[in-house]
Amino acid sequence: MRTFINILIILLLVISCKPNKAELNSAESQTYKRISGNKTWGFVNQNGDTIIPLNKYKFLNPIDEEGMILGENNGKRGYINITQDTLIPFKYDDLSVFSNGLAPAELNGKHGFIDRKGKVVIPFEYENESHFYKCGLARVRKNNKYGFIDKTGKVIVPIEFEKVRDNKADELVCAMKNGKWAFFSCDGKRLTDFEYDKITEVSYNDRTNTYFKKGLCRVEKNGQLGYINSNFETIVPFGKFDIAEPYQNNLAIVSKNGKYGIIDSLGTLIIPLKYDLIEHPAIYSNIFAEFLTNDSGKFGLLDSNGDILLENKYKEIIWDRLKRGENQQKYYIYKENEKFGAINTKGEIIIPFEYEQLSNFKYQDFTIAKKNGKFGVINSFAETIIPFEYNSITCNERKQWCKLLILEKDGNVGLADLKGQLKTQSIYQEISPCFYDETNRFIVKKSNLFGIIDIDENIIIPIEYNEISNWVEYGPDEHFVTKNKKKGLISREGKTVIPPIYDEILVDNSKLIKVKKNSLFGTINWKNEIVNPIEYEQILWEWPYLTNKELDTIYLKKNGKYFSTDTKGKVLEQKVSAKVIDKKFSYILNYR
Repeated sequence: MRTFINILIILLLVISCKPNKAELNSAESQTYKRISGNKTWGFVNQNGDTIIPLNKYKFLNPIDEEGMILGENNGKRGYINITQDTLIPFKYDDLSVFSNGLAPAELNGKHGFIDRKGKVVIPFEYENESHFYKCGLARVRKNNKYGFIDKTGKVIVPIEFEKVRDNKADELVCAMKNGKWAFFSCDGKRLTDFEYDKITEVSYNDRTNTYFKKGLCRVEKNGQLGYINSNFETIVPFGKFDIAEPYQNNLAIVSKNGKYGIIDSLGTLIIPLKYDLIEHPAIYSNIFAEFLTNDSGKFGLLDSNGDILLENKYKEIIWDRLKRGENQQKYYIYKENEKFGAINTKGEIIIPFEYEQLSNFKYQDFTIAKKNGKFGVINSFAETIIPFEYNSITCNERKQWCKLLILEKDGNVGLADLKGQLKTQSIYQEISPCFYDETNRFIVKKSNLFGIIDIDENIIIPIEYNEISNWVEYGPDEHFVTKNKKKGLISREGKTVIPPIYDEILVDNSKLIKVKKNSLFGTINWKNEIVNPIEYEQILWEWPYLTNKELDTIYLKKNGKYFSTDTKGKVLEQKVSAKVIDKKFSYILNYR
C-alpha cells in the first residue's frame, strides 16, 4: 500500500511540474530580435518588450537551433537561454558556436571542446580554435604542428604537419609536409603523395570553399599549373597553359601565348584561345558566372555555359544587380549606338537602349538616367518615376543605398524622396550631404553663402559663410569655415570652437592648432587660448599621423633662429640647429 501511495505522489509531482499546452504554445509563438547599444547587446520580443536588457552582456550571439545564446560577460564567455538561465558558465576566455555537437573553447591559453551541457569532451591541450566540418574532423595545433582529431579527441591525421586545411563542402582534408601538399580521406588515409606546391579552393557558397564541387581542382607542381579530378587523376597536364584560373560552374579560363579561352570539366577547349582577355565580372565581392571577353579593345559577353550573349563590338559593359519585387537579378549595362540599355543573363533586354547615361542600380529597384539631355529616374522595369526634366540628379549616399535625391533644375536645387516629392521648401544653389550623416545633414548654398541644415531644414550652422569644409583627410571632427576671408572651426552641432579670425588654420592633432595672422604664425589650444604668440616666421612639429605618438615638441623660428617649446609654451631648448631642423622636417620643407 505504501509503495502505491509513493508512486501516486511521484505521478502528481510530475503532472504538476509539466507545463500546460497553453504555456508551451505561448513560448513557441514568441519571436526575438537582437538589439545593441552602448557596446552591449540584448533581446526584445516581437512586441518590442525587453527580454534581455542592454548594459549586461558585452556580446550576445543569435539564438541557435537548440535555443542557446553565446554571450560575453565580464570578459568571459558562456551560454544562456532567452530567459537568462546560465547553460554553460561564463568562465571561458574564448568560446565559439557549436558544430557537430561540440563548441571550441579556450581556458588558460589552451583550446579544447565542450558539449551543450558544458562537459569537457576534448581536453584543453591544443594551441588553436577549430570546428568540426564535413569530415567530422577538427584542425588542431600542438607544439606548432598540425593534424586532425575526431569528435572523441582521437588523432586521425597525425599532428606532425606544417599546415592543414579543411572546409565545409568536401569530404577530405589536406596537409603540408616539406612545403608540399597531399590529400587525406576523412578516416586519415593519405590519398596522394606530397607532390603539390599549391592546391586551390574556390567559393562554394557564401560560407565555405571547395576543391572539386565547382569543377576540376587547380593544382601547381614544380611551378606549373594543371587540373585534377576528385579521383586525383591529372585531367589537364601541368604546363599546358600559361594561365589557368580556378573553375567556376565546371568551366575555367585558360591562356596560352597571350590568348584566352575556356575549358570544360573534361579539359576540352569549348572556347578557342582567341581572345585578348577573358575574366569573370565581379562587383561587391560577388563573382558572376558569366565571362567578359576582350577582342582588340572591343568587349563582349558569354553566359555561364560559354555561349555568346553579346558579340565583341562594345566599348564598355558594366555589371551589377537590380531588384525586381523581392528578387535580385544580375544584369549588364552596355552601350550601343551611343545609347545605354541593359540585358539580363539570358540576353533579354530589360532596359531599352534609349538613354545617354544609365547609372548602376546597386541592388536597388531604381536608378538615375539621362534622356534627351535631361535627367530623370526609372525603376527596374524601365518605368519613369521622376520625369526627365532636370539638369542633374544625384544620390545623397556615396557608398550605401540611395535614400534621397538631390535635384537641380534651372539653377535651383532641392532634396526629394525617391518618388520625386520635395523634402525642402527653400530653394538652394547647392546641396551636399555631410559625409558623417548623409541622410540627415546637408551643406547648402544660398545667396552665395554656405551653411548646414538637417533634413527638416532646421539650421545647424547659419547660412553666412563663404566656405564650409565637408570631408577632410586627417581632419578634425569640426567644420572649417571661412567668413570675410578669415578662417575658424565650427562643431557639427553648430557651436563655434574657433572663431573665424585667422588667415589660416592647421589642425592635425588634439592638443594644438597652428594659426596664421598677418603673415606670422602662432599656436592656440582648443579653447582658443594663445599658447605660442602669433609672432613667428615658422612653426614646425612632427606630424602625429606619421610618428604614431602624441605631439610633445614645437619648433619655432624667429629672426632666422629656431628654438623649441612643449605643448604648453614652456621653452625646452633655447637654440635648435638648422641641421636638426633639416633632419626632422626635410620632408615638409622640401615639399614646400
